[in-house]
Amino acid sequence: MNNEEWQELRSRAKKMANDEYASEASNIIRLTKDEISLIVNEASVDKEKLSELIAVVNDSTKTNSQKAEAIRTITGLAEIAVSLIGKLF
Repeated sequence: MNNEEWQELRSRAKKMANDEYASEASNIIRLTKDEISLIVNEASVDKEKLSELIAVVNDSTKTNSQKAEAIRTITGLAEIAVSLIGKLF
């Protein structure tokens, strides 16, 4: 395989993984698979951090202040939140 073929393969592999993630995540939260794919692809959001952010926001045992504090203190969540807000609005 030449460099172009490897690049295409890497791109396809990443997309397949993102599509699968988007499909699974859309079953859990109120975003469509397409919306999640857009966030992951265009905002360059790490899927693990996005999942962690979703878990914090959906934690019904925490107040909004506790959720905000968790987002501020867990490395990378604030950056993802900013990326998401930029893409959703």
